[in-house]
Amino acid sequence: MTAIRSRPQHEVVRDIRAFLVAADDLPSPQGTALRIVEMARDPEASLEDIVRVVKTDPALTGFVLRAASAARFHAMRGTANVQVAVQRLGLNAIRSHALVLSLISQSARLRCEGFNYHHFWISSLHVGLLTEAFALAAHNQSADDTFSLGLLSNIGMLAFATAEPAEYGRLLAFARTARAELEPLEREVFGFDHHELSAVLLVDWQLPTSTADIIYWQRDPEGGGFATGSTPYLLTGALRLARTLSDHVLDPTGGDHLASARLRAAILEIDAGQMREILAESLVSLREWAHLVGLPMPRIDAGRLELAD
Repeated sequence: MTAIRSRPQHEVVRDIRAFLVAADDLPSPQGTALRIVEMARDPEASLEDIVRVVKTDPALTGFVLRAASAARFHAMRGTANVQVAVQRLGLNAIRSHALVLSLISQSARLRCEGFNYHHFWISSLHVGLLTEAFALAAHNQSADDTFSLGLLSNIGMLAFATAEPAEYGRLLAFARTARAELEPLEREVFGFDHHELSAVLLVDWQLPTSTADIIYWQRDPEGGGFATGSTPYLLTGALRLARTLSDHVLDPTGGDHLASARLRAAILEIDAGQMREILAESLVSLREWAHLVGLPMPRIDAGRLELAD
């Protein structure tokens, strides 16, 4: 189990702000992504303005059209209408997708020993897909922007690897050798973990504070003070389950996460059959997303897909 946080949230956020100010380099939006982030601050920006910006970036256009064809938008399957796709997804999702594409394109210049950039982004895409599906299964309706919630939920790891590549590389190596959880080590070295850092970065990038709160508490859904059965509680639980199950499938060297996944699924009232079906469908979608963004699809251990006792 993850150690419960002992520091008040406002103190953690204060220290993260100091870290961000002092950092020589950080993940940051560029090009189209930067323009969309700036537009989010402009109350005069219209849907047509956003559509025009999206259309200038072929990669983002493909990303948006693919996202708009997701299962929750049955009527839009196969749509090629960018304006309809942008309208349906909303500004928060468009901004998240632009951020991810921008950050993926910058990964080639980053150097943190022991940090696998391809695996990080494949895992992020997979967690996004699973979060969306589990939120739908647990909530019985589509919650807004759950794909983006999962997609950006671990962005703090990229921030550590960018701002402190040598120190974070040593921390990752120690965690692998000692088979230790990463978050307590991060809090010991930096004073905060990558989930906490993720939450502050997303607020800085103009994403809703409600999204940041869910990401902040993703390792401890019960610790966030969310009312049982509320949308934030269910989304935090769905994100936790998504991360745990994705780690089980994509990171077999990281230990057995299946028991934790089953427990979280039971809390969300998702049965084993649903979980197995969602996992299988997520891997089909992941292959399509990996091709779209130009990332290699990892080999999957078939034994990890059984989810059997």
